[in-house]
Amino acid sequence: MRSILALVRVAMLSAASYRIATVFSFVALLATVVPIYFISGAIQPIVQDSIQLEGGQYFGFLIVGIGATYVLATAVGAVPSAIAGSIGNGTFEALLVTRTPLPVILMGLSGYPLLQSILRATLLLIGAAVIGVQVHWSALPYVLVILVLLIVAYGSIGLVAAALVLVFRTSGPLLTAVIAGSGLLGGVYYSTTVIPAWLQSLSAIVPLTYALRATRVVLLAGGSWSAGLGDVLILSVFAATGVLVGSAVFGLALRHARSAGTLSQY
Repeated sequence: MRSILALVRVAMLSAASYRIATVFSFVALLATVVPIYFISGAIQPIVQDSIQLEGGQYFGFLIVGIGATYVLATAVGAVPSAIAGSIGNGTFEALLVTRTPLPVILMGLSGYPLLQSILRATLLLIGAAVIGVQVHWSALPYVLVILVLLIVAYGSIGLVAAALVLVFRTSGPLLTAVIAGSGLLGGVYYSTTVIPAWLQSLSAIVPLTYALRATRVVLLAGGSWSAGLGDVLILSVFAATGVLVGSAVFGLALRHARSAGTLSQY
């Protein structure tokens, strides 16, 4: 834990040198809540039936979806971005020869971006609550569990992307495809029940689908924890399977890079 906190602190100190940019990014984030409110109000009569089980209010539905997208994008992109940066400045190979275990290094490198994205999503939700979204704050511990599972599921895809960085120095279109595909099929902007049947079958293999549905049921609709339990269990399977596959692929890529002697070459 100490090593993770040390790496997170390094990233925070680096970000602190750009304080004005950081402050303005959060101000801009809160400012986006207002146009989302008016847009969602105009669309509300069209979508209210399809989202009835997930709160029924499109503004809250949309805010939760956008907030989850912030976290998803960071979870899938933090590790490959951090590794590409550390290879570029020559620090990645130095980190590997320390006594710090590799999983701890990866968590430390991605810790600050993840904390920042969670903060952004939280501020977005608070801003929506101030405007008028009914949020069942007592469900936050349950939502935190869902959030961790979502991060693990997409962080595992990030490990595959990081493996591509180690071998090819680029993750190619993988990150863009995952983020865009999850936004299209995961129910960020609309319920997955309204998309064509063949797309619904594809949404069943997207972890975001289950995370959003479970979150909205308990956080917006005030449902019991058991109401979203099925989705959480499926999300857990995605997370566990992803960790096994992602770790194996990353391990193979790291061994290849070490044997080829390319860890210090960008």
